[in-house]
Amino acid sequence: MALTLLLLVPIVFLFLKHFLFGARQLPPGPNVLHVLGYLPQLIYKPHIALQKLAKIYGPLLSFHLGIQLMVVASSPDTAREFCKTHDRVFSGRHLPTVYHNLPGTLDSSIVLSPECSKSWKLLRSIGQNCVFSSKAMETNARIRKAKVMDMLTLLRAREGQVVHLEDVMFATLANIISSALTSRNLFDIEGQETNDYKAMMALVNEVIEKTTTLGLVDFLPILKVIDFWSKRKAMDMCRKIKLTWGDIVNERRTSAKHDNPSSTKDFLDIVIADGAFSEDQIGNALMELLIGATDSTTITTVWLMVELLKNQEMLSKVRDEIAQTVEGDELSESLLSQCHYFQACIKETLRLHLPAPLLVPHRAIETCKVNNYVIPKDSMVLVNAWGIARDPKYWEDATSFKPERFLASRISHRGAHFEYLPFGTGLRMCPGSSVAFKNIQLLVGSLLHYFDWSLPNGKDLITIDTNEKYVTTLKKEKPLLLIPRLREQNLIG
Repeated sequence: MALTLLLLVPIVFLFLKHFLFGARQLPPGPNVLHVLGYLPQLIYKPHIALQKLAKIYGPLLSFHLGIQLMVVASSPDTAREFCKTHDRVFSGRHLPTVYHNLPGTLDSSIVLSPECSKSWKLLRSIGQNCVFSSKAMETNARIRKAKVMDMLTLLRAREGQVVHLEDVMFATLANIISSALTSRNLFDIEGQETNDYKAMMALVNEVIEKTTTLGLVDFLPILKVIDFWSKRKAMDMCRKIKLTWGDIVNERRTSAKHDNPSSTKDFLDIVIADGAFSEDQIGNALMELLIGATDSTTITTVWLMVELLKNQEMLSKVRDEIAQTVEGDELSESLLSQCHYFQACIKETLRLHLPAPLLVPHRAIETCKVNNYVIPKDSMVLVNAWGIARDPKYWEDATSFKPERFLASRISHRGAHFEYLPFGTGLRMCPGSSVAFKNIQLLVGSLLHYFDWSLPNGKDLITIDTNEKYVTTLKKEKPLLLIPRLREQNLIG
């Protein structure tokens, strides 16, 4: 009720400013009262609510939440307008007050940088050289291999026991990216309790939610005079980020004074040597890269396992392909990339279970005209990539898992096809899309090749539920609990 009243406060202001003086130039959309009717869905299932609104108002729509103008693209053509034709204009990020209160966020972000600034370009370049480029991925192949072997050793030790698959995937991916960034593990995957993974996953979820989800004060700036909660949330996050990365950064700063200048430098070495970044800025950058490398990829590996375990015929095809990639007793990462059916299964999982259904919100850095409508400066622009990926206009049998649709298709995950944007596109496309794809194929390929999987209490695998929950990213609602059993014909070396 209080939220409803707060949203009704700016009605007069909006009427005067946006209706009497040119609202007709904005894209069509629901009025304030209609938005109020959709409010619960917009909060808890925004991708579905926006899909429904697009069916009423069209593929380019707008509406107000408080005084904030929201603009939504719900078709490949409108997505292209924002992310290609006018890419630079919509390359800003719309960020909540909590983010701006977090110490060190200024000039320390790749994904959430408010604009494509010099520091954004510098950090993205360092990340490209150390993690994202083809050369870096080849160099880091040994890291992926070693961390996946750690995972397999853990699973072999837990053979016959119930395993929380999301925890194991997260810990493995966290160690892969942490080793690439700082040359050290974040977890002792065999020795640490799963509570350690859960605590870090909770922090990841907290940072994602609080740095990307707008609150009341963002929709109603008048509340800033009494806003004490945003700063408190930001300082609490800052403390947790320091606990995660502070010692690592400080140790490296000290050891950097005595390092051999000819030794191989990782991401942390380079940002410290640059001298332009504070401890808070480095910690925030490391946290952001950790999130980017773990959250969406963990979600995708879980959904891929669900879809394949529920369909044994597909699973058999994938296993037959993977078996051809074995060199000695290990999977070959390069040969896995040639498993066309397995690759199609990964692509289809990213289509049907898009981790970031609305991508990361864009912001208009200046007023722009799109499809004869005016998009004012500072509008918040959402691309409903989830809705586009499930639209029957572009996908046959759109809500079914059908990897075959990608076998004869040239559609890829690299952002060139606007009906399929799992990693976004344009200037603000996820820089780690190729790394994520490699991680998914190696992790899931290893899980399927070396182990058979069953449900607790002997339940049929077909009964695995596929319900989702939205918390900025779109995850499986209930944890995937499975029992691994080593496949004797594929013993781990």
